[in-house]
Order: sequence, then C-alpha cells, then structure tokens
Amino acid sequence: MRPITITGLGLWSPGFADVASWREGRPDPGVVKPTCRLVDARLKRGSSRFANSLGEVVEQACVAGGLDVTSVPTFYGSSLGEIVTMVSLLRMLCDEEGKLSPNRFKNSVHNAASGLLSIGTENRSFSTAIAGGVRTFETTLIEAWVYLSDLGGVAVMAVGDDEPPEPLDTLDDHGGLALGFALVAGEAEGPRLHDLRAVPEVTRHARVPADLRGNCASAGLELFDAVLSRRAGTVALSPPSGAQLVADLRMG
Repeated sequence: MRPITITGLGLWSPGFADVASWREGRPDPGVVKPTCRLVDARLKRGSSRFANSLGEVVEQACVAGGLDVTSVPTFYGSSLGEIVTMVSLLRMLCDEEGKLSPNRFKNSVHNAASGLLSIGTENRSFSTAIAGGVRTFETTLIEAWVYLSDLGGVAVMAVGDDEPPEPLDTLDDHGGLALGFALVAGEAEGPRLHDLRAVPEVTRHARVPADLRGNCASAGLELFDAVLSRRAGTVALSPPSGAQLVADLRMG
C-alpha cells in the first residue's frame, strides 16, 4: 500500500479535553463530557457521550490537520459502540412494559456517531463504522489506509469506547477514550506510515493508564504517542497480546 501521512491528532477522555491536556499529563476533574461543537444542541439531543467523544476528536484532528469536516471521508471504529444506549433500551424492555424510546432507538446502532456527525456537518462523503473487538484500532486504520491507497485524497479516523455500564462493568471496567487521526494519502509533510506488516513482537513506548487498557482505542496510543513525540521507527498498531501488526513511522 501507498504510505499515508498523519497531519493532525485528536483526543478525548474523562479528565482530558484535548491533545494538549493529555500531553501535559494533568487531568482536570471538571472534564466529564466532550464539547462536540460540530453538532448543534437540537440534533445532539439524546446522543451518547460516546458519539460526542468521536465527534470531538474528529473536529480536533481535522482542525489540526487542515481538513474540511464538511467533505472529508470518515472512518469510525468501536468495540462496544452505543453500549450505554443499548443497555438503557434493554432495561426499558424489561421494566417498562416493552415500551422503547424512538429517539434512543435511533441512537443505538453502531453507526449512530457516523450519522449524527454526517448530518450535523452536512458531510455527504464516504463514511463507515467498524467493530473489531480488541483489534478495532488496527482494523479501522487498515480500512482507512486501503481507501487512501486506492482513491487518494484525505480521510479522518476516530476510534473509541466509553466505559461499560452496569452490569457489564463487572466484566470490563475500563474508562472512556477516543482518538482521532487526520490522514493524507502519500508522502505529505508530517509523520508518515510505511510498510504495514505482522511481526511476532514489538517494543512499546507509550504511557497507557491501567484504567484505559481495556478500551479498544488504547492500542492506538502507541502511534498517537510516537506522532506526538516525533519518534520515528517501528510502531505497534495492535493490543499487546496476540499477533502484532506494525508499521514504520518516518518523519517528513
């Protein structure tokens, strides 16, 4: 595949409103909801914190990378998707005589964030929503990379999950995290990814807080950290266990 260049980053997690606050490493307890200015309050009514976090990092990455949010192709990835909304609907089925909220129902599908942001920004370009379990980050990146290799141009990808609601938090209690990457086909100015391949093992450098390790987006913190610190070399795109997908990151 052709190389791709990363021109912008986005991040949101409870306590961290953006890339700068994450880089400083000082969480703000007042940051509990993403702003998501791309969608007006009326349209955003009933949308989840998860969907808004993806919108937030899309905006951050596009602004940093100089991409137009009204026309850029979008790639969304999540392992759990709209799990908070879905559990709420299941509780309604059990506890409220089977009556469901139409508004919540339309916001329960896996591509709800894609639809919300496409409508909010009037973006009619290509968009997809991917679920790849713990390997969602690399799956979404591959999808965007292949698209750019074949068609050229630009794209933005956003990967994340929110914290699981009760009773699923007994199985996995990770925190919320969303990452965004503005991507350009070919060798533009900026960090470039080359030579996607599988290897038995790879050295890791990124700081991954213990409470985020179960979040599918945490696998992307290795690439995020390498781009942020301008650390060239082989970078892991997979979670720590299992086969490792890597790429070479070169600084342009």
